[in-house]
Amino acid sequence: MRYFTWFRPQQHDYEYARQAMKAGLDGFEAAYRAAYLAPEVQQEYVDCLQRIKVELGASFAVHSPANDVNLGSLNSRVREASFEEIKESIDFTHAIGASILVIHPTPGILGMPEGKWSREEHPPKREADALARQEEFMVRAVKDLADYAPDILLCLENLVYPHEIYRSPEDMVELIKRVNRSNVGVTFDVGHAAVCGHKPADFFHLLQDEIFHVHLHDNDGVIDQHLPLGQGTIDYVDVVQSLKRMDYQGVVNLEFILEDPDGYRQYLHQFE
Repeated sequence: MRYFTWFRPQQHDYEYARQAMKAGLDGFEAAYRAAYLAPEVQQEYVDCLQRIKVELGASFAVHSPANDVNLGSLNSRVREASFEEIKESIDFTHAIGASILVIHPTPGILGMPEGKWSREEHPPKREADALARQEEFMVRAVKDLADYAPDILLCLENLVYPHEIYRSPEDMVELIKRVNRSNVGVTFDVGHAAVCGHKPADFFHLLQDEIFHVHLHDNDGVIDQHLPLGQGTIDYVDVVQSLKRMDYQGVVNLEFILEDPDGYRQYLHQFE
């Protein structure tokens, strides 16, 4: 397994990356946010990533935008703009030499509260005509994106909000079957699963061959907090050991931020 953590524009720099890799990390999950940033800020970010790759030998994954992207929108203009945003994320993935792109497979809504009722609220009924059409649009878009970049692993993330469909392992199995592309799999977000009341073992049992990428962070089982490991209730050591028993060879992204990147060292020691 390889261990990554976040590397975000305007939040991290080369020195942070150097110390994180010295602590034992193998690379970083970059964020494609070009439309949110001034051009010079985006270029500075790309230059920094390229320097990290060349001088430190880091590997990368990329997370595509989520908050304002809706591949299944009934509004054709929104749908087309969202598709182009993910397509540009693929181009960015190629540009920095990454091979994994994480995609949220349902509309992201800025400011939607996470939390205590996630596990109590059932996802929307698929039988509703409008929702069924949105799902069809989204699945078609993912197929087209997969065909656009057959050399990139597109990883659809299990989600957390009550209005979202793809929260359970069963939903993710169905989604992967519907997309039916060899380069499309799952980013298993352990924290999201916990908030939604699902056990990691259920995802591992149903999706063992489809899990291409993992997000690992902690929470109290009520709110998606992205806490450092050990500050919540998730048995994260068991998660990693389960992945080892599966002979999982992909990336585990430690999806939380430490002020002192040397702190990642303690987690890697626990995983040995």
